[in-house]
Amino acid sequence: MIRTILFLVLTVINVTLCILIVKNTQHGTKTKGGVIDVTKGERKKGKIRNLSIGMIASVLVMILIPGSFHQVEAGEVAVVKRLGKVVGTRYPGTYFDFYFTNSYTYFDTTVQKLDIRTSSYSSDAQTMEISLTVQYKIDPSKAENILTEYTSMESLEARVEKVTDDKTKAVLSKYTAMKIIETRASISPEVEETIKAAMGDQYYVTITAVNLTNIDFTAEFEKSVEDKVIAEQQKEAAITKAEQELEVAKLTAQAKIEAARGDAESQKIIASASAKAMAIKIVELAKSTGFTVNETYVQSVNTNVVAADTKELISDVTKETETDVKPDEGVIVTKDLDKNEITTVTTQLISTNYSIEYDESHTKDDLKIVLDFVQYLEYLEKWDGVLPKVVSGENAVDIIIPTE
Repeated sequence: MIRTILFLVLTVINVTLCILIVKNTQHGTKTKGGVIDVTKGERKKGKIRNLSIGMIASVLVMILIPGSFHQVEAGEVAVVKRLGKVVGTRYPGTYFDFYFTNSYTYFDTTVQKLDIRTSSYSSDAQTMEISLTVQYKIDPSKAENILTEYTSMESLEARVEKVTDDKTKAVLSKYTAMKIIETRASISPEVEETIKAAMGDQYYVTITAVNLTNIDFTAEFEKSVEDKVIAEQQKEAAITKAEQELEVAKLTAQAKIEAARGDAESQKIIASASAKAMAIKIVELAKSTGFTVNETYVQSVNTNVVAADTKELISDVTKETETDVKPDEGVIVTKDLDKNEITTVTTQLISTNYSIEYDESHTKDDLKIVLDFVQYLEYLEKWDGVLPKVVSGENAVDIIIPTE
């Protein structure tokens, strides 16, 4: 910008001087009587000479001064050479360096993007076409090194591309083609780290990002991968179907087992209830016929003690005892603040035992009659309407009750 302004100002000055020179080209001035005034002519010649000298000086300034102003923009750095020798680095700003002896070489310090396409091989010798993008920027403080070692950004860019190409191939050659396809997302960061480590400080650039944008294998390999994927999908579908069928079979079998268990359990419960009912009938008939029946009870007492504040278990004891008095079933909870304990006592009736005593008036044979009568009552509960078989004898009538 400053070059342009100075050039325009000097141009205006030169044009003005030219106009003045043209106006003063007449060497003499005539008087009213037609006589030429020589003195005035000499003064005009001197004035024209001075204007000419001024114009020449202005032209020289226009040639020398504006070209010596140099402006380094933001995002740039410039290396100054004086008569071919590097003499310094210029950062964003305006500088005055005589352009006949000083030259500026500019470098872009913003992030540069480099698109690379190359070919490589996997560890199983599969060919692939690789596309990747490298983003980098130069170290402004190393601009003089870049100029002296690479002469231009184009040469440095070629070197960055070569290192990127070599390191990318080195990383990909460690993996099989299938592994590259399966883990491409994790391989890309590995490529980036490898390239960054290879660049280091020796190439005066900082790698900001490396992205594997595309990896293409041969059509034959991609077809084989597609066929393999289809085969795997079919295999997985077959396995899934088999597993489903197996699961259905397992569930069916489990349901049958549970049903069988349920039947057995229900039969057990029915049998237990029937036995209990039979025992009660025997006891009641024995009592009604005069037998002495003694009852004892088996109870379970569980004592659980926990800490009142933390609920931490202190003790848990269960005891079974036999008693003549029917226990009161239930739960009793007590709290001892001095000991910081909560005690829970759970009482449960386990079983009731009956003892039928014999004496002279009530013998074992008498009890057998009670048992037979109970059996008859059981028959009547299950009677299907068919009359029992009756056999008449000389001294008695026998009633035969069929049993299962």
